Amino acid sequence: MKFRINTSELRCEYCGGELTEDNIYVRVINGKEHYFCCSHCADKYEQRIKM
Repeated sequence: MKFRINTSELRCEYCGGELTEDNIYVRVINGKEHYFCCSHCADKYEQRIKM
């Protein structure tokens, strides 16, 4: 699935990597959308905020 969004300002919320239409990974955490470059960063971010 391709997203039609402005990715020029989006960065991975865990590692800070640049997000493109080809590598964006979105996960809903606590009712809010969070943007990552991969599922591994999403997992690490979610573990960090649950501690």
